[in-house]
Amino acid sequence: MASTRIPLYRVKGTHYECAHVIGKLTRETIRHRIADDLTVLSPLFEFIQTEYGLHLCRDFAKIIRLLYPWYWDEICGLADGSEVPLEQILVLNFLNEVQTAHNLLKEEQKLNETGEKGCTTVLLNRQDTNTFCIVHNEDHASALYMTGYLVEADIQSIEYNDGQRYSPEEKFLAYCYAGAIPGNGFGANKHGFAFALNGLYPNFVAHGRLPRQIVNRALLSIHNEEDLDNLFRISPVAFGFCVNGSFFRDENSLLSYEIGPNLKSPNENYVSKCRIINDGQKENKKDENCELISNYLVHYNHYERLNQVIIQQKSLDSTYNRWKRGQEFGEIFTIDDALRLLGDNENESFPIFRIPSSTDQNSVTLCTAYFNFHTLQLLIYQHNPKDNTDPSFTYNLMDLLT
Repeated sequence: MASTRIPLYRVKGTHYECAHVIGKLTRETIRHRIADDLTVLSPLFEFIQTEYGLHLCRDFAKIIRLLYPWYWDEICGLADGSEVPLEQILVLNFLNEVQTAHNLLKEEQKLNETGEKGCTTVLLNRQDTNTFCIVHNEDHASALYMTGYLVEADIQSIEYNDGQRYSPEEKFLAYCYAGAIPGNGFGANKHGFAFALNGLYPNFVAHGRLPRQIVNRALLSIHNEEDLDNLFRISPVAFGFCVNGSFFRDENSLLSYEIGPNLKSPNENYVSKCRIINDGQKENKKDENCELISNYLVHYNHYERLNQVIIQQKSLDSTYNRWKRGQEFGEIFTIDDALRLLGDNENESFPIFRIPSSTDQNSVTLCTAYFNFHTLQLLIYQHNPKDNTDPSFTYNLMDLLT
């Protein structure tokens, strides 16, 4: 059973119907989130009423309706069910793009570190310690500490464009932010794909492309690795992110993708793919299309492999300080090592496990997710996992596959 701070909602129906139910269930939660984060959100609500802001959001809406109309229906269902104005729901779903565009326009980038709310993820695939897992700190605004929730959705397919297209039939579990459609935190689907995301922060927004939220939402319908590669090939992104995942039914390897918009080529992305393999897989996993990394990887909120082609925002002190602390930790061998790293708060100004502080008032670790691919379980920790190793919530991933 889920904790009271992170409730679990089960929904079934079309994309619109499921989102409408979630909107009704979380109506007050969304309003609380907006009220608690109004200092940040109010300028963005005003910004999208300007000529530039309207143009930005209208272009986003146009390409979403063209490429993924069922996810546009989800956004509308969330707005209709919650009775929160669609314009505000759009800001919550286009938050990275709208905030960056606003800050660049106002030249506030140095004062507003967009990446301060980013996450930390450990991927472990070790033969020597028999460890195969992804462990992830979900970090964001303090306003989401009491307003995040889990959704288990069983979504029915319906026709679009007079039967020329059909929405995907989906079944998944996802951690969600109030007011946003699923996909931007961590989740797993019925095809045996589990993932956790890290925000990445270019110093620009690619207009007329898909907001990060939409491409992240599409992860919950991915069937296999080829499907995942194709998603990043055909879905031009407006902003950056990192996907850390595994097709856990195969119990094979872990994958990490860095994604960002390629402004030199219309509607194309920069994609860097790496595979985390164990010592027993080294001879069998040669792949010219991706980098191979042995045993483990820790990813933060800056580009590590695409940093030569994507110019990043300058004020990313948190991610670089967390990275530096991770280097001090050294090699990660076991799940206990991973939880100690993710629970670390040695650097009081930029801790890996976050609580509001004098230097970071508006950022907090919402929870820690542990995908154990040997036991096929998702464990969620409400509190610092370094101090309390008892999970608040345990979910059997096999329930998604039946």
